[in-house]
Amino acid sequence: MSDVQAVIRREEWDDVVLLHILTNSVDAVSAATIEHACTQMKPITVLDFADVAFINSAGISVLLKFVVAARKNGYKVFCLHVSPHHQKIFKMVEMTRFMPVIEEQDLAAYTNAQQSSISNS
Repeated sequence: MSDVQAVIRREEWDDVVLLHILTNSVDAVSAATIEHACTQMKPITVLDFADVAFINSAGISVLLKFVVAARKNGYKVFCLHVSPHHQKIFKMVEMTRFMPVIEEQDLAAYTNAQQSSISNS
């Protein structure tokens, strides 16, 4: 199993990619691996932080640089299952400005709407 596969599990639908972060700690190394996994982005990329218990400052720095660059290149980046503690940190460093927190039902509603419009075409 590659380093990317050990840290990320990828799911894709049409124009959405959901990246499940499988490590409990995001540091500079795992954040760089996450960034590498995003090299094949879709118009909408969602990072799932459900398993993440700890994010250090180096990890936040790498994530923030990646998210800002992705947005500048026209991609929409969202985060899912972010703990209240990490939501506060993301707000403090203005990461939520570039990577808003969404709820699972929002993602499900969007993907269902996309699939319905495709099947009605």
